[in-house]
Amino acid sequence: MSLRIAQIGALWQSIPPKKYGGTERIVHYLTEGLVKNGHQVTLFASGDSRTSAKLVSVTPKALFDSNIPWTNVTYTLLNVTEAFDREAEFDIIHMHLNKSGDYLSLPLAKPIKHKVVFTLHFPYPTSQHRTDRHLVLDKYRELNFISISNSQRNHSRLNWLETVYNGVDIDLYDFNPDPKDYWLWVGKFNPDKGTKEAIEAAKKAGVKLLIAGAIDRLEGDDYQYYQEVKPLIDGKQIVFIGELNDEQKNKVYGEAIGFLNPISWNEPFGLVMAESMATGTPVISFRNGAAPEIITDGADGFLVDNVAGMVEKMARIDKIDRKKCRAKVAEKFTVEKMVAGYTDMYKRLLESK
Repeated sequence: MSLRIAQIGALWQSIPPKKYGGTERIVHYLTEGLVKNGHQVTLFASGDSRTSAKLVSVTPKALFDSNIPWTNVTYTLLNVTEAFDREAEFDIIHMHLNKSGDYLSLPLAKPIKHKVVFTLHFPYPTSQHRTDRHLVLDKYRELNFISISNSQRNHSRLNWLETVYNGVDIDLYDFNPDPKDYWLWVGKFNPDKGTKEAIEAAKKAGVKLLIAGAIDRLEGDDYQYYQEVKPLIDGKQIVFIGELNDEQKNKVYGEAIGFLNPISWNEPFGLVMAESMATGTPVISFRNGAAPEIITDGADGFLVDNVAGMVEKMARIDKIDRKKCRAKVAEKFTVEKMVAGYTDMYKRLLESK
């Protein structure tokens, strides 16, 4: 059965993103997978997005390229209402909630809840002590929500339909059984992502660490954090290599001994972990958020509670079979599994109306 599906993405990065952008990458994978499976998909995204679906844009290019910050909700309003104004054209409207401005879609969905589904791409707000955001979501808790990990559901009472894990395009990543001499951290410079802790672990372990980070100059707190991290980068033991595109990620992930993920927040998924494991590179992560759902401790990576535990496990990384890391992603975290999971949810939703 071919469905008419609207995918509503954010406007700050193009879809797919040129480099950093986990949510945008997932929206791209999902959109392309649905088109490949014969569905009629319309993507609401910035005008510089690339897609085989029909593209509808209220902005000619990604807003970050015009120095427009996340806090500007006007463009979000234009994007969301453009999609909901056309609701009669679609069997399913899939709204990807990424920032609080996206909550504008919640009241619009109420009259047509039988055809609207929401994916949360952030931790449930109470885990970050954001009571106001919790109150908004809780008000509309009877709408249809999909989680990207089971841990994301904690302390909420939303109408969760299912958990659909994010997927990795495993064909982009080559298995590498022979790493080089460095460890790796990839992400956005943000205290929650643990750049400082990764550097601390590398220094205590006496190893080389490559940092591939996105610098957000429009987010004051994130940019301040980068300024704090910058003096710790010496260009020898701790080396900053900038943002990476897909081809670069394949090489840099695959040649790393291991990936350090000292997250201090309840990350709802953690795409970088799955990407790293797809090349065979094991991850050592703090035991937060969805990390225990991605990593089987001692089998395809390690889960730890602090920097000291991370350093201890770094010395035992050769105990992890890199083939098992790749196998875990192939089994649970592929684009194909993600697309199938969402398609099943769409059909179940339509059958229940």
